[in-house]
Amino acid sequence: METKNDPRGDHHIRKGSPGTAPGTEPYIYQGKKETELSEYDVVLVGCGLSGAVIARRFADEQKKKCLIVEKRNHIGGNCYDYIDDDTGILMNMYGAHLFHTNSKRVFDFIQKHGQWVRWEHQVVGLIDGQICPIPPNITT
Repeated sequence: METKNDPRGDHHIRKGSPGTAPGTEPYIYQGKKETELSEYDVVLVGCGLSGAVIARRFADEQKKKCLIVEKRNHIGGNCYDYIDDDTGILMNMYGAHLFHTNSKRVFDFIQKHGQWVRWEHQVVGLIDGQICPIPPNITT
């Protein structure tokens, strides 16, 4: 078990737990016994995509002190990515996730908090030596 001591409490990560993918090792944050819920302005249960955005907005825009309670050992919910230790490749822990918006305000907000890689989805097949869209359309 790897432990990081912090004046606010101890962080414990069980590295190399059998049957767990990198980034999913059991994680425990053990706050100081003196910590009271009354020290926080907002308590959020779950820190998936929505919980993370709400916590960030409370903290940044309203200067609220937030406590996040999350059952997983990471934030971001199903949008969580990690770098594979063996290959150095960015992996999607829970499957591919795509982000679509026409809103400049939403896009600008997202860009402040991470680097996004442009990706265009195309379903194609190699048919008789020619790459064609699947399902076929009038141009194929």
